[in-house]
Amino acid sequence: MSVGTNARIAVMAVMLGWAGTAFAAPAAVIFPFEIYDTSGEPPQPDIAARLSMATRVLSESLEKTGRYHLVDLAAFSAEIAASGPRYQCSSCFLPIARRAGADFAVVGVFHKVSTLISSIDIWIFDAPKGYGVAHLSGQIRGDTAEAYAHGVRFLVKNRLSDELAADDAGLK
Repeated sequence: MSVGTNARIAVMAVMLGWAGTAFAAPAAVIFPFEIYDTSGEPPQPDIAARLSMATRVLSESLEKTGRYHLVDLAAFSAEIAASGPRYQCSSCFLPIARRAGADFAVVGVFHKVSTLISSIDIWIFDAPKGYGVAHLSGQIRGDTAEAYAHGVRFLVKNRLSDELAADDAGLK
């Protein structure tokens, strides 16, 4: 190959590398769902497993949108356990998200009012700047794993706006 051909190949490779980097999804950490139970009812025996499942469903749903690249928080499990309840801690989770290298931190809570009625809140924060960029909220009927999973999928699919997605990706 000639020197000119090699130079063109090198320039193309660099340009393709930049293009791939420019459109990479921002990094996000998903903190485990928590429960805020004001029902006065005894806790369900499967609540820890249900919250874990809901966190997994949230992670899968957000990743499926292509809007976020998920960062593993396993190395921060002790800090995460000590940070709860995150829905009352005034952003105590943000330093963890920053150390994990995340652009966004996602925090969720189920508020159980009764066996019949619960609400779901999912907040998305700009981790470096420390402010909220989205709040997904809705109610579910039933205190079951199916209701939790359906509620999480519904919020991601129907309440995560396209405008937010464009802002997240730096496209606006």
